[in-house]
Amino acid sequence: PPPQKFTTPIRLDVHHANIYLYSYINYPKNVMFTVGLSADFYNASEIDRNQANPKFGVTWNPFSNTTVRAAVFRTLRRTLLRSQTIEPTQVAGFNQFFDDYDATEAWNYGVGVDQKFFNNLYGGVEYSQRDLKVPIFASESGIPKLEEFNGKDRFGRAYLYWTPHKWLALKAEYQDERFDGSQLIFNTSKVRTKRIPLEISFFHPSGFIAMFRETYIDQHGDFLNQQSDALFHGSDSFWLADAFVGYRLPKRFGLITVGAKNLFNKSFNYHDIDYENPIIQPTRLVFGKITLAF
Repeated sequence: PPPQKFTTPIRLDVHHANIYLYSYINYPKNVMFTVGLSADFYNASEIDRNQANPKFGVTWNPFSNTTVRAAVFRTLRRTLLRSQTIEPTQVAGFNQFFDDYDATEAWNYGVGVDQKFFNNLYGGVEYSQRDLKVPIFASESGIPKLEEFNGKDRFGRAYLYWTPHKWLALKAEYQDERFDGSQLIFNTSKVRTKRIPLEISFFHPSGFIAMFRETYIDQHGDFLNQQSDALFHGSDSFWLADAFVGYRLPKRFGLITVGAKNLFNKSFNYHDIDYENPIIQPTRLVFGKITLAF
């Protein structure tokens, strides 16, 4: 979005400290409890927040090939560059940290089931929800005013992984994400996005690897027009292709890959909530990467 104009200066100094403690309790033998607590001490401009964040998760194996997961926890969006941290980033398999606005408070809830059908066939389903409180500076007659907006982000996922051969891996997923909130949050008041990625990967013992993925995307919602500052309804559905080839260096010394995202340079209308880390590319992106391990 275009920058807002303030006639009154805003102090940009940010102080953010964080402490945390996690415990993993394996009792009885087929149940793992995650119990933790973190605390954030955040001070920046008009935001002064000291927040305790309880963490609770449970992973249960009722049968040898079945895993049931559930979690509830609270977070505060940290100010670290790209959210780098050595704090555990998941609770019972559910992500804790997202690229929200700084100092966003979120209660997170999740439940999921993972199943091993055969030695080479896996599947599962999961659902998670995030209840957000987002602090945003708005301009009122040139004077910055801090407001807090509520949002709700719901995400459902079903997946199936199959390895018919030790050189070959197939993957299919269905993802459904819904966001509801103020238009000042991510420039949308309501958006629903469905994704169906279908992927095939090849791994040869010589070190050659390759991947091809087709993703069907369907999105509709109410979006903010930057010129008129009004909401409009939009929708689109399309297929996108991604691919890469690579070579694994001997003795696992590294990996060389060359690939492309949006391989066929598809044009589409799409709104990415996290515009700093887009999931898909608006035009063809060709990349090369060398990873070395010593």
